[in-house]
Amino acid sequence: MSIVLLLLRLIHIVAGAFWAGAAVAYFFYFAPTAKGLGPAGPKFMQDLVGRHRYPLFMNVSSMLTILAGLALYWFSSGGVSAAWITSGPGLGFTLGSLAALAAFGVGFFGIRPRAARLGALGAAIAASGGPPTAEQGAELGRLDAAMHRFERWDVLLLVLSLALMATARYWNF
Repeated sequence: MSIVLLLLRLIHIVAGAFWAGAAVAYFFYFAPTAKGLGPAGPKFMQDLVGRHRYPLFMNVSSMLTILAGLALYWFSSGGVSAAWITSGPGLGFTLGSLAALAAFGVGFFGIRPRAARLGALGAAIAASGGPPTAEQGAELGRLDAAMHRFERWDVLLLVLSLALMATARYWNF
């Protein structure tokens, strides 16, 4: 294995583990903890997003995973050879790649804009110095429900991608 392929594989696997791991941790631990904290929950989320730059971490890890994965796919498939793609490993890596790309789309087009709107709404509520208005409360509820649906799909697709790619080398048919 060449040093380039070794580095691409290392970047792909480590960044992918960070991306999937952070999504799973957020879905099962961070978001429920924020809800459980009641009025302190928004402060926790602001710290996670602002000070700890969770969205930046997710963007960088997902992009590194995808870019390194595309290069690996190109090299492994011999320039996207149909014979390789329809082989067992090719099919596993192709399906895993599609699941990861779908997860990226869910995050970028589904989660990101709603998270930005939640942040802006939270800042407006904090600036008012009081509790949210009825309209703000209703919008918070709608955004939270939509975010949870998108997060569920994101985690499902990332875990599926991880499972497919981890086993693809052993698909013999």
